[in-house]
Amino acid sequence: MLGSGKSYSHRLLANFMQALSPLGPVFDDPSVNEIMVNGPHDVFLRQSGPDKKFDVDLGADQIQTAITLLASIAKKQIGGEQLILSARLPGFRVEACLPPVAVKGPSMCVRRHATKIITLEDYAASETITEAQAEVIRSMVKGRKNFLIAGGTFSGKTTLMNCVLSLVDPLQRLFIIEQVQELRIVSPNNVLVECDPEQGVTARRAVQMGMRYSPDRIFLGELRGPEAYDWLDASNTGHPGSGATIHADGAPDALERLESLVLTADTGMPHDIVRQRIASTVDYVLFIEQAHGKRRLSQICRVEGFDRQRGEYRIKDLSTGEQP
Repeated sequence: MLGSGKSYSHRLLANFMQALSPLGPVFDDPSVNEIMVNGPHDVFLRQSGPDKKFDVDLGADQIQTAITLLASIAKKQIGGEQLILSARLPGFRVEACLPPVAVKGPSMCVRRHATKIITLEDYAASETITEAQAEVIRSMVKGRKNFLIAGGTFSGKTTLMNCVLSLVDPLQRLFIIEQVQELRIVSPNNVLVECDPEQGVTARRAVQMGMRYSPDRIFLGELRGPEAYDWLDASNTGHPGSGATIHADGAPDALERLESLVLTADTGMPHDIVRQRIASTVDYVLFIEQAHGKRRLSQICRVEGFDRQRGEYRIKDLSTGEQP
């Protein structure tokens, strides 16, 4: 009886894979980073280079069955008013959607987790970063500076965060918050929290809880909403060296987007004070992007303040190698 729950989960997972059996070969192919099921008989794969159409006989019933099984595996609800599902499987993160929200029919996007942590040396060897940038990152982590990793979708923010986390002193206690768990943590003293708004565990609540867990640093897999205010507060009050990822189109845009997210917390803090708080708390912004199938850390900037007259952040790009 003690193993019955685990056996049930294994059966659900096996049934999920059976429902998507036409995709079996690409699930097994480590070169496939994402499986994008846009709808019935409409599948694209993301590897290196441009996305590629994958000709496969995958009907709406198969996709819908797989999504229903996925909800059971994740112990979440799908159907009725709840038509969007975020879940994880061993080695994968899955986002799924049902009609009528999914106009073309049931759809899902399956992203493969990184199988290894890419080191700064790996990044430099692949020319994703320069040796000068690598040295700035090492000094940033050692000096316990707060940072943002910014970029677009599939730019490599999570992979870069894994790399940065691997540089943290293993004697330090980490508190990590994600919507769906993806980060690979090597530090032995850590707490991993996966948000579940349906159970009342929002990212904001998780940050507030994290501050009471006596962490040395707090990391968020992605800043999306009012939790940005709490993360900023935590980073400025006894948790130096904290970090988060954020969707943005550059280092200045990352700080402006952080402003917008902080303001959604509706704390009554004046906009000018929000900007000053960001400028005094966020020490660095790392901007990574993907172009023509290749990732590149195009900016690593130090935040030096906020110019009230010009209404803009003062930042300095350190990509040429100046020390933090």
